[in-house]
Amino acid sequence: MKLLKLSAEWCQPCKALTKTISESNLPVTVEEVDIDEHPDVAAKHMVRGVPTLILLNDAGDVLKRHTGAMNKAQLLEFIKA
Repeated sequence: MKLLKLSAEWCQPCKALTKTISESNLPVTVEEVDIDEHPDVAAKHMVRGVPTLILLNDAGDVLKRHTGAMNKAQLLEFIKA
């Protein structure tokens, strides 16, 4: 599984979520995408707000998505497939 984190440099909740992710020992690969640098990826995933987390299975199919910040407990619950 892979966790896709779509964010922006100017987004304060994105920065907080980055810290939460880095402090958590997640059992998934995390790929961070800046929506300003990669608007095509944001458009592909129909991102309307940041931060947006998208949990993908190994085939690249969307399992779950969440928009907005979350704490460590919420993050760990989110990545449970």
